[in-house]
Amino acid sequence: MSQTETVQAFFARYREHDLNGMLALFSAGARIDYVPMMLEGPAGETGITIWSALIDGFPDLGNSVTAIYAADDQRTVIAEVTITGTQAKDVLGIANQGRSFSLPHVFIARVDQDARIAFMRAYWDNAALYAALSDAVA
Repeated sequence: MSQTETVQAFFARYREHDLNGMLALFSAGARIDYVPMMLEGPAGETGITIWSALIDGFPDLGNSVTAIYAADDQRTVIAEVTITGTQAKDVLGIANQGRSFSLPHVFIARVDQDARIAFMRAYWDNAALYAALSDAVA
């Protein structure tokens, strides 16, 4: 599997809400860094915590990879991904109002020589997410 195929497989499994399948694409000791939430740590702990919370709070959570770029080093992938969902429970400190969001994200992944994700960093406009889900103004 190439580095882009690994990242595409991650988002396919994410669309299916397959937490074990998502985690299986990470190497032992892999780390994630979700910058807007200041949430970083081991994928097996931190990743599962955030992904579980999102899937639980947004049962229709989905994503669409809109662009993917592979670096010449055969290890770095940048993915532009639109994440969508309708809130069904209180999550991320936001009271459930049944609102939906559609928000572009950027993911930067480093893939090891075994085509496993060793590191993933994510960026998005957190203020826009909170505004879409609450009475806040972006």
